[in-house]
Amino acid sequence: MRFWTTVWGLVRKKAIGPPVAVVAIGLALAAYFLVPSRYVSTASMVLTVPATGGTLETGPQQRLGLTNPLLQFNDALRTTAGILILSTNTPEVAAELGVTEDGPTVLTVNDGRTNPDLLGISTNGPFVYVEVESTSPAVVTEVMRKAKLRIRVELAKRQTALGAPVSTHIGILDVMPASAPRLVVTDRLLGAASGGLLGVVAGLGVAYGVQRLRAARRAGGPGPQPEPEPQEHEPEPGQEREPEEGRKPEPEPWPEAAPAAEREDAQVESTT
Repeated sequence: MRFWTTVWGLVRKKAIGPPVAVVAIGLALAAYFLVPSRYVSTASMVLTVPATGGTLETGPQQRLGLTNPLLQFNDALRTTAGILILSTNTPEVAAELGVTEDGPTVLTVNDGRTNPDLLGISTNGPFVYVEVESTSPAVVTEVMRKAKLRIRVELAKRQTALGAPVSTHIGILDVMPASAPRLVVTDRLLGAASGGLLGVVAGLGVAYGVQRLRAARRAGGPGPQPEPEPQEHEPEPGQEREPEEGRKPEPEPWPEAAPAAEREDAQVESTT
């Protein structure tokens, strides 16, 4: 409690509070403008079966029945979507698309679990969600184009490699076309908040430390020292004590009275 009281007292001081606020605002603005801008683009695709179904009839006289591809979603399409997602998320494919491991561009390909709009329905449909984030709008647009093209080529290549008839090939449709690159300010806001907080903590910390140091010096500083009392020097044997200035010499003590017998002898002699 004493600590926070001291901090609040420092904030209220005109010599500390306003300068700390100015430093914090300056650091926040510097961090906001120094953090590089980032842009993001998203796209959602879904796999569909052909109108004639997934089976090719070999009988020449038998006419094929047509179905609605949007009514043919099943686990097989979700499995195919998973294969496409896994094959696209390899480092080799990312490098072909222009995405390096430590570079500024980030490519995300999944079933829509990172997209709030698809989060509730991604488990019920064969979705392929693509997201590209980078520091340049042109790079975002180019990588998004390459990623979508690579997914379509990968789907056709795998079906051809398995020998599937062309009439039974699975198609892929754009549910949400690639959006225009939009500015993401999350990183900048986080940088500004961190810079402002650092300025406040550093400023108040320095002020608090200086105040504590001054208080410690005042509490432990040397006080007025008492003057030493003058010491009397004893005279050496055979030397009389010199009288101090301003003081009269003490009278010598009277000699001790003679014994009573000596006084009587003296009186007898005086009478004779």
